[in-house]
Amino acid sequence: MPRPITPIQLLLFAAALICITCNKHLSDPVAVKTDLIVAARSYIDSVSVQGYPVNYRAAQPKTIRWDLAQVIRIGQSKGIIVPIVFDNALLVKANFVGAPLFHLNYLTQLLFYKDSTGRNTAVVITEFPDSNYFRDPTRPFTGIKFIEDWLGHPIQKLLYIPNEKVKRFIPTSNQPTMAEVTETCYSITGYNYSPELDETVTWSEPAGCSIDYVDEGTEEEFGGIGGSGASGADSTGASAITLLPGNSVIKNISQYFQCFTNVGGTDHTYTVTVCVDQPDPGTRTPWAFTSGGSSGSTQANNVVNTGHTFLILTETYGSTTITRNVGFYPSGFIMPNSPSSPGELNDDQSHYYNISGTFTVDNGQFFNILNFVSSTSTATYNLNTNNCTTFAINAMTEAGINLPVTIGTWPGGAGDDPGDLGQDMKNTSIPSMTLNVTPGYSQANAGQCN
Repeated sequence: MPRPITPIQLLLFAAALICITCNKHLSDPVAVKTDLIVAARSYIDSVSVQGYPVNYRAAQPKTIRWDLAQVIRIGQSKGIIVPIVFDNALLVKANFVGAPLFHLNYLTQLLFYKDSTGRNTAVVITEFPDSNYFRDPTRPFTGIKFIEDWLGHPIQKLLYIPNEKVKRFIPTSNQPTMAEVTETCYSITGYNYSPELDETVTWSEPAGCSIDYVDEGTEEEFGGIGGSGASGADSTGASAITLLPGNSVIKNISQYFQCFTNVGGTDHTYTVTVCVDQPDPGTRTPWAFTSGGSSGSTQANNVVNTGHTFLILTETYGSTTITRNVGFYPSGFIMPNSPSSPGELNDDQSHYYNISGTFTVDNGQFFNILNFVSSTSTATYNLNTNNCTTFAINAMTEAGINLPVTIGTWPGGAGDDPGDLGQDMKNTSIPSMTLNVTPGYSQANAGQCN
């Protein structure tokens, strides 16, 4: 059984929750970080053999992402906060969020530090965002945070309500009145697909009712130890919106485009098609749950479909047609709390899309787009500021074509997204665009040259 948690420790936990994001730019000496990681790994190894997990989440195989550990200040000491990734697709749905399913990965973190006596302490923090935070993650976190030991023994539950004090869970045996019952009760339902059994395991956990939570103070007051409220934009309470690298990377973009010829006049026709694969076709949803498979920037075993935006470039003259498909991807795995990676261009022929817009351009506009695409081969992919949809929008700007821009939001970030672009193209009168709303697959590359 875990040791009893003292009020002082609860204050430290609370301070850590507040400082997880506000200390993002805290100095991070390599030696301090390394020492904390070594101590944390040793501590987790020791407690793992002292008992058995007491809840479904704690019992699941998982990986502690030590490579993403961040040093934070806890009181007068320092600790580390580390994302936890589950080996299987562990999805949760909370009645205070609504319909969306979100991945438990990266909602779960390990907090490790040494207390004032030098004793190692570790807790697991799981953040369940509510519908307010889910709609606008640039705001301070709102929802429920579970604080548990490594084996899942509950330590504390904290309720974050917009513009209100943080509330602490205190279970009560008092019989509630009818008015209290009609307040709000919170619950979490999980879905874990097992490839081995080819079935989905469901589980649920109660999170108490509003009558079980008492005011603890504002975020600034809660814990009584420095720091301002956490910034929602930097919060690690984000679903695992993981984007994967392309599956047919273009090694040499100059060779890929070498068949195109820059010829003026009317003998050559040039077209550019913007193809959009919306995560949830016909909606502005920036990401959606999928059972797996290849779709947009997702690939098999990635349960979150982020959609994709890419270009089809075509030159026609006489009986000759040159076609190339190109999209912008990260070269490594990225997610909201690690949004950047060196970018790479991918051959997106035969890629699915559900909305497209085709523009006929002249040779100057066409080659302006080609030059921009070529320059992007060395650009940095950023989920928030330079993603596949940003790439397509900026490429068209080089030809003097302005696509509508609507910024979507997701837990942990915001930016251009296929869901919004697709709806904008569908609902906006864009000069010279031929709109296609029939789903299909991009045409294969065509044309050979020396």
